[in-house]
Amino acid sequence: MPSPEVRIQAVAIAAALGFAALTIVLVRRRKLSEWYSLIWLAAGGLVSAFAIFRNVQFVLAEAIGIYYPPVLILGSLLFMLLGITLYLSVVLTRLEAWNRRLAQRLALLEYRQQRVENSAPPPGQ
Repeated sequence: MPSPEVRIQAVAIAAALGFAALTIVLVRRRKLSEWYSLIWLAAGGLVSAFAIFRNVQFVLAEAIGIYYPPVLILGSLLFMLLGITLYLSVVLTRLEAWNRRLAQRLALLEYRQQRVENSAPPPGQ
């Protein structure tokens, strides 16, 4: 029977591969853009790297001063997710402003069209 460390590595690698497969399926179905898929694949790659190269995880944790090395994975993912959230907030703000400008332009066009229709003489006169 494999040791608990080997089982944890196997589960982490399987989860990362499953996550990568899900990301690729979402891109193929046009539910996720290629740019965002790269971000999510990088997150999965980070987990895979820590799962495959556990010694790197321990060395980095010791260099940073983290007592329990698996917290390094959680901290890295949390930092990455906060970055993704900030990026998506910027994109959402940009889209909101664009949508507001578009609605204002549409309202002006509708107003101008109504003015033209009201000022035109009725047909047949």
